[in-house]
Amino acid sequence: MLARSLTLAALIGLTLTASAGAALDASSSVRFGFVPKRAFQGQPASLSVVVRPTGVRCTASVRYANGARQGLGPVVARAGKAAWKWKVPPQARLGTARANVACGRAGGVARTFAVVGAPTAPAKVVVRKSGFSQRVRFTGREVSYGIVLHNPSPENDALSVTVLVNFVDATNRVVDTDSERIDAVGAGTEYYLGGTTSIPDASQVSSLEIVVRIAGQAPKRKLSPAISDVLVQESRYDRGWVGAVVGQIQNDWATMLLTRTKISAVVFDSAGNVIGGATGSTFEGQLPGVRAYFNASGAVTAIPFDRAASASVSVLGSYEAIS
Repeated sequence: MLARSLTLAALIGLTLTASAGAALDASSSVRFGFVPKRAFQGQPASLSVVVRPTGVRCTASVRYANGARQGLGPVVARAGKAAWKWKVPPQARLGTARANVACGRAGGVARTFAVVGAPTAPAKVVVRKSGFSQRVRFTGREVSYGIVLHNPSPENDALSVTVLVNFVDATNRVVDTDSERIDAVGAGTEYYLGGTTSIPDASQVSSLEIVVRIAGQAPKRKLSPAISDVLVQESRYDRGWVGAVVGQIQNDWATMLLTRTKISAVVFDSAGNVIGGATGSTFEGQLPGVRAYFNASGAVTAIPFDRAASASVSVLGSYEAIS
């Protein structure tokens, strides 16, 4: 009888111990609240856990694909939550990383996520400067305009860029419209767009309205040959007005033939204001390392020569492999 009583007491004791353990397990736990599916090299990242009981001290770390470990430091859980923010090292190995969190008696959790390359800035084109000159000639009005375009993306070229230019008079009436298409505006570069229009009724232009649209983008590549020795020349046949923007082009691509170029320029006054533009082209093939003269004489005839202090030139080249 005594043995049976002892056995029963032992069973009851075991049951109570198990119940106490279950009660402890029920009141202590840790699970992830947020883990990124992917994190970018060199960019901020964050994770969080939901913890019971509150007040528990938690530590976290990240182990990258090459085994490198990054400690995130201790955090005391407040209101049932602990969270970390950190910066993924720029040199962190791409691939699967593992986040580990330990919260004392509440337990620990681990989960994997992907480390990927830093996101690239999308290509876009913005207008930095614009301006124009105008001149009544014969029965119409000639307008020479220049626009400085900029693509701020360091990684991506803007492709098939369309620039619409409205010529607006003092009453806000559009008196003419011009549209230009640019094959590409290189990543992190400026494109100097020059152009001209002729207004048949000679309405005076007071301002420009410019709308820019791009059709696509592509990773940065070489688009332009080297330009040097740029000069603004006076017309020999129309004194007092600009005749051309001239300079030299050098094929600095070591293995390709430069077959033709599209030349566009913006003309500035001594204060750096845009006062017009110029256009031109070349069609003679240039071997690697060879330089050649260019003359951009289109669109310039409305620019007073005494105001023209300098010019900046953009050239888009077409290349062929040397056979």
